[in-house]
Amino acid sequence: MPRILKIALRIILVIVVLYAGLSVAGAILVMRIPRQPLNGSPASVGLNYNDVSFPVRNDRIVVLRGWYIKGTGDKTIIIVHGGFQTRIDNVVDTLDLTKSLVDDGYNVLLFDMQGRGESGGKGLSMLTNEDDIGGAVDYIKSRGTATDNIGIIGFCSGAATTAIFASQENIGAVVLDGCFASVDTMVTRQATMRGIPAFLVNSFIPGLRLTVTLFYGSVPEDPIKAAPGITCPVFFIHEQNDNLTTTQETAQLFAAAKNPADELWEIPGALHSEGYKTYPVDYVDKVNAFFAAEFTSP
Repeated sequence: MPRILKIALRIILVIVVLYAGLSVAGAILVMRIPRQPLNGSPASVGLNYNDVSFPVRNDRIVVLRGWYIKGTGDKTIIIVHGGFQTRIDNVVDTLDLTKSLVDDGYNVLLFDMQGRGESGGKGLSMLTNEDDIGGAVDYIKSRGTATDNIGIIGFCSGAATTAIFASQENIGAVVLDGCFASVDTMVTRQATMRGIPAFLVNSFIPGLRLTVTLFYGSVPEDPIKAAPGITCPVFFIHEQNDNLTTTQETAQLFAAAKNPADELWEIPGALHSEGYKTYPVDYVDKVNAFFAAEFTSP
């Protein structure tokens, strides 16, 4: 074999090994979510609450933990936190949001998804979350709440998973705050925020997808593909200064859902998932009006 061909083959082999190694490292980095401690409780905002636990849907071994706060009505809102957060999502300020919703009469369930806070299981980005949400819905139904009177508010990857869940099971209504359209785009944006050039990230996307499939059995679904299957009304919320998704992507999701009862609101000047913190009164008024219009009467 000519020397130059041997050198070329060695270079190709090194490139392949490096690509594979970096794809494995990247897949682990993208998929695994470190457990964050749970600090605080609804008592800090003056709410009475019950510690609750329930199994993940389709997995009776893994137990999720949360808080159930009773309102004055028979409508229940489930809050789904962002991927790296707990039920106390300080980016959103879920405790104050919960108080506002309870003050308006809603029951609220705050819970930790798998591998977060006090819940069991391993934290994996978007791969187990539909079953986590399913477990939360099953728990609320076990308390006697009708399916049509259950709503979900999801944030960031929690919004993305809520969209996927709602495309598989009909409930009363959902609010998707900061929902991205594509997993690949979200990965690229997060990487570029850490100084990694977009072209380099994009070149590794095929390797990442293959590695995630081999290691974890599947890759997370894109919300834009799930949106046409959502049968319940959706309130899409986009913060104007969101650095993880765009106005155009939110508009694409809104168009793909195709439900005449859907709504869209862009919050001026707000950062990613901080719409409630920026305009708490307007936020709760709009969310309350949306749910009130879509929930069934007692």
